[in-house]
Amino acid sequence: MNDRSSRSHTIFRITVERKKKIGAAAAKPSGVGVAGKENGGGTTSKAASARKADVGAPVKLVATLNLVDLAGSESVKNTGAIGRRRREATKINQSLLTLSGVITDLGKAGKGGRSFVNYRGAKLTMILQSSLSGNARMAMICCATPSGAYTTETKSTLQFASSAALVKTS
Repeated sequence: MNDRSSRSHTIFRITVERKKKIGAAAAKPSGVGVAGKENGGGTTSKAASARKADVGAPVKLVATLNLVDLAGSESVKNTGAIGRRRREATKINQSLLTLSGVITDLGKAGKGGRSFVNYRGAKLTMILQSSLSGNARMAMICCATPSGAYTTETKSTLQFASSAALVKTS
């Protein structure tokens, strides 16, 4: 284990909100003439009335960027951690295991597998839920060591990366 490691996950979240008013041109429905009546000369449709009511109403657009630095899994037998450090390692490993399960389930869901994904197993997965599914784009960088002493951890990291590659977000 790295002596200078923080032994924690870090999430840096940037949220940008933009409020924009709907202009008259954007709110004009297709098939409605200048006077607000349907092109056939009939009465104003309900959809046209609803869109007219939205003119000038603010629309909020929200974008979020999550930059996440995950702590590496720690093998207690390799680190010799005891007491508080051992409990920290246990929590880190538990959250990484939960994240791995969520990533695996999302990869299966993209291939027609399970549709339910349990994000509630760890705070980390609950925080990242909107980034892992839905209207999002995801990129992941995994680091591995060439050291022969950590082949199990390196193999686990590469398996995690291949599961993450199967996740399809819209």
